[in-house]
Amino acid sequence: MSFLNPLYFWGALAAAVPVLLHLIRRERARRIEFPTLMYLRKVSKRTIRYQKLRHLLLLLLRVLAFLFLALAFTRPFREMPQVSAAGGKVTTAHIILLDNSLSMSYGDRWERAKKAAAEIVRRASVGDKFALLEFSDRVFARSQIVTGKDTLLGQIENGVELTEKSTRYSQALRLAEKLALEAGAEKRIIYLISDFQKSGLDADEQDSRLSSSVELKPVDLGSDSFSNLTFGEVKVLDADESNAGSFQIKATVVNYGTEDRKNIRVSLSLHGRVVAEKAVDADRSALRGVEFQIPALTAGAHPVVLEVEDPNLTRDNRFSMILEARGKTPVFSVENPEPKGGRSPSFFLSHALNVSSFSPYRLTAVALEKAESVSTLTGSLVIWNDASGGGPALQKKLQDYVRGGGGLAVVLGKAVTAEDFNRTFGSWVPVQMEDPSLQAKRPGQASHDYALLTDLRMDHPIFKPFSEPHSGDFTGAKFFKYARLKAAQGSEVLARFDNGLPAVVSANIDKGRVVVLAFPADDSGNNDFPVKAVFAPLWQQILRHLGNLREGRRWVEVGETIEPQKILAESALRQGRADFDLNQAIVVMSPDKRRVPAVPGASALTLEKIGLYEIRSPRLSITVAVNPVPKESDLAHANVEEFVAGWLPREASGAPQPAVENERMSLEEQERKQRLWRLLLAAVLVFLVSEGLLGNRLALKRE
Repeated sequence: MSFLNPLYFWGALAAAVPVLLHLIRRERARRIEFPTLMYLRKVSKRTIRYQKLRHLLLLLLRVLAFLFLALAFTRPFREMPQVSAAGGKVTTAHIILLDNSLSMSYGDRWERAKKAAAEIVRRASVGDKFALLEFSDRVFARSQIVTGKDTLLGQIENGVELTEKSTRYSQALRLAEKLALEAGAEKRIIYLISDFQKSGLDADEQDSRLSSSVELKPVDLGSDSFSNLTFGEVKVLDADESNAGSFQIKATVVNYGTEDRKNIRVSLSLHGRVVAEKAVDADRSALRGVEFQIPALTAGAHPVVLEVEDPNLTRDNRFSMILEARGKTPVFSVENPEPKGGRSPSFFLSHALNVSSFSPYRLTAVALEKAESVSTLTGSLVIWNDASGGGPALQKKLQDYVRGGGGLAVVLGKAVTAEDFNRTFGSWVPVQMEDPSLQAKRPGQASHDYALLTDLRMDHPIFKPFSEPHSGDFTGAKFFKYARLKAAQGSEVLARFDNGLPAVVSANIDKGRVVVLAFPADDSGNNDFPVKAVFAPLWQQILRHLGNLREGRRWVEVGETIEPQKILAESALRQGRADFDLNQAIVVMSPDKRRVPAVPGASALTLEKIGLYEIRSPRLSITVAVNPVPKESDLAHANVEEFVAGWLPREASGAPQPAVENERMSLEEQERKQRLWRLLLAAVLVFLVSEGLLGNRLALKRE
């Protein structure tokens, strides 16, 4: 029996009040006629009152009422230790935490872990309780509180399995503590079976403590002597002209451990076939660089796998990636017919985009009267090159093309008037053109005055490649004629002339993008920008931005989530697949070629395994490369004593503290253990009622 408010025991002194009242109570003396008092001995009335207690039952009821009332205010509660049916022994709750992260597949650690868990169950007493939890970066309760040993032993032998996830101790210990406190046992023990990997210790565990009523017992399977080879940093360098469009892969082989490793085989596979091999030496706790050259690939996605030979921990030997080689994107330059004896308006654009066989774009000039067809070509890009906007039907098709994900660059030259631009493009693009349409000079300045590009948004994808030193200079370009633009809400000015007027304006229209340039793409009006070195790279960047070209991630890590439908839609956009339907059925296959069950109502998928996932639809298939979390490959061993000490409560160890336990119990459980005070109050009420009835009866007799 324990008490929440033991200080109220002082209230029991109030039980002396009825006793005092009975001793000093004055009773009405009864007069009796007597002939003479000479033969009686004189005795004091005060002495008589203090010598005898009258009405003992009434006194007892009053004393008990005061005592029970004081006891009720102490809030007594019962501690109910669980005792086994055989032998009267104290019941123990054994909570087994089994680390099934990737690092536990090193050597024979996993088999030793299962044997240790089974031994804990076999050594337990009859009537003890058990719970089995597996943990990595997530916790899974293989069983709740059970008493049967055979059931738990079967789960340890055949139910538990290794994962390829990283280690995290905090949330696992918190759940184990919760189960231990709810087990209803007097003794509670958490067995942490792990290799105690340093990388699994999080900063947020510094202030974590277990309840003083829970004991933590570590089962250490780690070692200070180990060796594990894996890949560290991996870089993919895109193709260049000097290397015939090939990819170059630079990787580091990391030796986590205390042993030197010699003549290690490192291979590169393409579509499951080994295409290159190298042998390297990896000293202990050191990095060793390795490079591979991949020849020119056909357009499309190509799975590439790096593999290092290491028998100690095989699950992190492979590093997968997806290399996407792009085919040439068609670009249509809509322009006025080529003037007789003159150059085509796309003369400089053609040299900038069709610069070599390695250019990702293929420019084709299209006459304005034949432009209606280009707005239906999904996957292409359109440059409206100094041409009028056309009729409403053409503008409607062009608008639908952009809203569906297309890219459009509008180049303003001498053939475009403010009235025509505002009537056509200005009706749906947040940019307006002001008169005069072309500015030959600044007001009040000489006719030979020119403007310069300034205030470039170097953080924007179009200009970001030029932010590095010696990557391109725009200050030397002179613009003698340019359009006067006014950017409206919903647009973004990426560059201005030195007089403050917008020079390059970008806008997102639903899924597509539009870029408006206030200067022509040729040398008309004596503009010399087309002959500058930055002309071709700028247009490459403009088209890259218009194409909404976001390279798919080459790889992700275990534990991350993806949206299969979104990945397919982005891939279809990059490939120009107009037949892709967002509502079509999607199937996801895991690296072991098993179908991943879909979660109803969920669009995201958590990646559980290392390797190549495949996302399939009726008309499109995408491969996603998944790699292990890098820190999980580092098997550095933590100090187990310090680890356990860090989880012990700050107060001195000793007997379990009921108050601490009650804080972690549910309100219903706390109330269930503290119901005794209600019975005491009921008894007080009974005593008071009985006292009242008995007192009234005695009063009537006296009368």
